[in-house]
Amino acid sequence: MRFRVLACDFDGTIATDGVVAPETLATLERVRATGRRLLLVTGRTGLQLEAVFARWSLFHRVILENGAVLVDPASGIERLLCSPVSGRLVAELRRREVEPLAVGRAVCAAAVRHLDAIRGAVRDLDLPLHVVVNRGGAVVLPLGVSKASGTRVALQTLGEGVEACVAIGDAENDLPMLAIVGCGVAVANALDEVKAAADLVTSKPNGSGTVELAGNLVADDLAGALAGARGRRAVLR
Repeated sequence: MRFRVLACDFDGTIATDGVVAPETLATLERVRATGRRLLLVTGRTGLQLEAVFARWSLFHRVILENGAVLVDPASGIERLLCSPVSGRLVAELRRREVEPLAVGRAVCAAAVRHLDAIRGAVRDLDLPLHVVVNRGGAVVLPLGVSKASGTRVALQTLGEGVEACVAIGDAENDLPMLAIVGCGVAVANALDEVKAAADLVTSKPNGSGTVELAGNLVADDLAGALAGARGRRAVLR
């Protein structure tokens, strides 16, 4: 088995408007039954994910806050992988009327319309942070933290390397994760830049695209799809 781990983004990848379809959940269970490991990699905070999704136990590891927080659902142990969120930044963003403001253990996030104010606050406070745009949102993270860094740590805890991982996503913040793994996949509804960076693209969107990928993964470990690519992006069927 070449690909022993499947890493999935949440919003726009396995979920549509925060809802994961029963077919998608059942397909992920079939992937897990083959002995493969499952990772959920999301920009959401724990509270934001809990509000819409309860099946954390389906995954061997859950990576929250765009790579900043690692959770082992089996044990319930949660690990912060970087410095905590800056209280100075939170106060400054609120002073600049960046609302609504989501504050996690390591990140702050707001609508992308506040991007200039967020970047200005980070610059003026001279903090070691960077801003990631994710479709309609802007997320402030410690330098060096991304879905790639969180996925690397999660894989290490499972005794796996990045080459054994297939990752699927749809937006800008998924790009670092897709770049480091053995096979990066974009769902059909992904941004054009994500499709351009992926090894494979599904023909269907959201959870249906993840089901498509999972079927190929279980059937032949993606051998057929990757052989068909021959140095260019292939569309999964």
